[in-house]
Amino acid sequence: MIWLLSAATLGLGGCIKPVPLAEPAAPLTPPSRLCAVGEKPPSCRSARQVEDLLSGQLEILGIARTPSGQQGAKILTLRVQAGAHHVVLRAKWRAQSSAGIVNEPRKELAAYAVQKLFLDETELVVPPIVAHCFPLAEYRAFVPDERASIDGSDCVLGFASYWLESVRTASAARKEGLLGGPGEGFWDAELFEKDAMYRRSVGNTNLLSYVIRHGDPHNAQFLIEQTPQGLRTYVVDNSIAFRSIKNPMYFLRDDWSKIRVPRLPRRTVERLRALTDEDFASLATVTELERQGRQLVRVAAPATAKSDGSAMSWSGLRLRIGLTQGEVELVQSRVRDLLARPDLASLVEP
Repeated sequence: MIWLLSAATLGLGGCIKPVPLAEPAAPLTPPSRLCAVGEKPPSCRSARQVEDLLSGQLEILGIARTPSGQQGAKILTLRVQAGAHHVVLRAKWRAQSSAGIVNEPRKELAAYAVQKLFLDETELVVPPIVAHCFPLAEYRAFVPDERASIDGSDCVLGFASYWLESVRTASAARKEGLLGGPGEGFWDAELFEKDAMYRRSVGNTNLLSYVIRHGDPHNAQFLIEQTPQGLRTYVVDNSIAFRSIKNPMYFLRDDWSKIRVPRLPRRTVERLRALTDEDFASLATVTELERQGRQLVRVAAPATAKSDGSAMSWSGLRLRIGLTQGEVELVQSRVRDLLARPDLASLVEP
């Protein structure tokens, strides 16, 4: 009974049949891949470029369902001005109104910020994401019953994450022969030994899932991308993380919020070891939006709002969004515990 109640609370009870991935509402502007290690624009987009695009004045061209999931996520086709040209791209979108007791779209932004403390932009395992507030009238053209997110505003606050166009689920990768070995997930012990890209990426994915205490690390959360250097992994749903209740099904399945890989990337561990109290404290303010008239606009200026320990708070006209004090302390303690493991030396790559 407790398990069933927990699953219902998390929004995890029952299954929703997957649907085919919708076509974009307009042709996408190439390139549509994030740059991996050893790559650079213009054959791919850097994470910084994507973050800048998502931080621009976004125009919604279409909204579609995601192929799976139960938390109200949508796929947006967006157009944004980039210099003298328009760029069309897609993003996974979670409106703030879809937040539950433990399933919070804000935590997607938090996970993205945490990984940037110790991963380079070509190594990121969570795609770029920004907070955004769409004008209500524009949003209602696609979702007529949506309401303004904040009193005194006419916009819909949420989180837009770059939609990875060239990835596969673990099960699809297995059917194509990209992954082998027993099981259904994204783990392939033989590939781990011979594919340096896969080894580094899986190690970084495991480290992030551990550091944020991912609460729902099922197979569909992990995606595979074939790059010129090898396979790359991503974890794309981090809305149940940090101090959230864990999905009770992961008492029975592989739990990637624990260290499961036989070896960890040395460079990543060294970067974790180099983090300071100030680095962790910076997570309290990840982004700010400013009230301009009846809209909220993301500001590019350095963080100015002092955290009160909550996830979101106002300072004058600015809305601060970040990690709670408890979440910051959790991240710091999990990094500290990892670095204090007596077997760490044997886990780190030679």
